[in-house]
Amino acid sequence: MIHFDGHLVFTALGAGLLGGAVMELVMWLVARAGLARGDMLLALGGLITRRRTKAHRVGLLVHAVAALFFGLAYTLGLVTFGVTVLPDSFILGLAVGTFHGIVVSLMLVWVVADHHPLEEFQEADLLVGLTHVAGHAAYGAVVGLVVGLASV
Repeated sequence: MIHFDGHLVFTALGAGLLGGAVMELVMWLVARAGLARGDMLLALGGLITRRRTKAHRVGLLVHAVAALFFGLAYTLGLVTFGVTVLPDSFILGLAVGTFHGIVVSLMLVWVVADHHPLEEFQEADLLVGLTHVAGHAAYGAVVGLVVGLASV
């Protein structure tokens, strides 16, 4: 049985927030380089608000909450499987993040884009999908790195 103490929760939440920030940075850098178009926070917020007004702020809030939740989930998974030391925690975090990114990308390209309320996000190509894979891989790697450094 896993004992979720204060240190573990603090580590998980910190790892989730840092991972979410790095994920957003990676995706922003890809878009900034012109390799893919889009603003993930605006797209996420637009799904909820159904318009551009306040969509970026709502997207940031939803993404931060999701980053915290997945930080807890990833950390619990790493601890449950006893993978809490570097480089193993980093590698498993990277692998789980990559898989998570593939699932999210498939959902975006096949389901979400077709029904997105903002016209600019109604088409998601392979590069948009790969951007999400890269962002989620970075998220998982950061979470694994933080867990490994914290020696949970």
